[in-house]
Amino acid sequence: MAHGTLRAVAAFCHFMVFASAAIVTGLVSAFLDTWSFRGYRVVFQEVIAVTTLVVYLFAMFVPILKSYRGFFAPVNFIFSYLWLASFIFSSQDWSGRLCAQTSLSNGRCAQKRTVEAFNFIGFFFLIINVIFEGILLWRSRDDSYVTPPPAAKERPGTGGTDASAPSAAQNPA
Repeated sequence: MAHGTLRAVAAFCHFMVFASAAIVTGLVSAFLDTWSFRGYRVVFQEVIAVTTLVVYLFAMFVPILKSYRGFFAPVNFIFSYLWLASFIFSSQDWSGRLCAQTSLSNGRCAQKRTVEAFNFIGFFFLIINVIFEGILLWRSRDDSYVTPPPAAKERPGTGGTDASAPSAAQNPA
């Protein structure tokens, strides 16, 4: 894949992570605002979504730069595990029959499952981003990929060569 294509995929994945974080932040914030229940799992999801929202607000635009070489890959790797934990928490709390039984906003199963779905979407695009930015990072280690080797320049001649120059030991007299 070309370098520009890899950067475009990374930018798209950053945008999708940002959009997922915005949706999860909005829904979980509405849960926390409406209901007094503040379990650690719900607060964890809110903290991860808000932190991701702040970081990826700027990270969306980094792959647009031509000098970008995938240096955001470690951050994507860390956030992928945080979003995996968030997805697991939402799945354990709100999947199946548990949705209507939890104390957090009884009966709002559609919104809870939306949070669960967007937790997975955020995690999925972070994993894709780890792969593509890993490729960018791997390719950037090759010096010829970063900057091509300089071409040998020839100096303009003065009309003669070293063989035709008179030696200093010779005396013309």
